[in-house]
Amino acid sequence: MRKITGLIICLAVLGLMTGCGSSDGPRNKMTAQTTGLKDVLESRMSEENSEEPSTSSETTLPSPTPDTSDDYPTDPSGSDGIDYDLTKLTPDLIYVEVYNMMITPKKYIGKTIKVSGVFTVYYDEAKDKYHFACFVSDAAACCQQGIEFILDGDKAYPADYPAEGAEITIQGIFGTYEEDGGTYWSLTGAEFI
Repeated sequence: MRKITGLIICLAVLGLMTGCGSSDGPRNKMTAQTTGLKDVLESRMSEENSEEPSTSSETTLPSPTPDTSDDYPTDPSGSDGIDYDLTKLTPDLIYVEVYNMMITPKKYIGKTIKVSGVFTVYYDEAKDKYHFACFVSDAAACCQQGIEFILDGDKAYPADYPAEGAEITIQGIFGTYEEDGGTYWSLTGAEFI
């Protein structure tokens, strides 16, 4: 019973998180400080294992293996020069694809991405700089993942942006940028569709 309760608590915590990530390679500013799914599960499982002795064999979760293949259909719309049109996918598949962009960014570098979601703003006080993202949710709306974007041209916030929380569709080229010794990924040269 404790393991089931622990799993429910773990899933509730994950629902409050905005995404999962690792510190290796490019990061997304919107998820750079979140705890990864694997870390939360391992922590909770080790707490439970230390609280009560196990009478049966331990069950371990397999580590996620990033998909490095190119079997996702590029330009699924057949037009517009869009390599990954996530607007044509179901909510769960959109969420998975954006998460996949975070864990295997090299596969997407230089590709044109189109995605719909919720407009979100993060203000970095130390740098006096705004970061903008399109957040997508899975079908149950319990998990979210953000994809940062940088608009094409010289745009000013808030004049050239929608209200925070508005539904948006954004299109841009997946790339990276350097800041404070870290590499972050985003949609560059982006535009609202």
